[in-house]
Amino acid sequence: MGQVLVAICSESEVMAKTLTDAYLVLLLAATIHGTDAAVRDTAKRCAKTLPRSKRHVMYQIVDSKEPLRLVFHIAENLD
Repeated sequence: MGQVLVAICSESEVMAKTLTDAYLVLLLAATIHGTDAAVRDTAKRCAKTLPRSKRHVMYQIVDSKEPLRLVFHIAENLD
């Protein structure tokens, strides 16, 4: 199971087609790695695969001073 989660988060495997997919990938990165750098790098990769109209959310995470905290805050407030 752990190897599967790592494969999902690896650089070549991130294929977030929707914002929901991107949130899931970000939560996995935050949970597995637990660092701002990992979340920031994952958000950058996800932004490349999202439609332009949805990328601004990923860029807000990248530009955040505490991206890890922001991702958990977003997760708590998802409907």
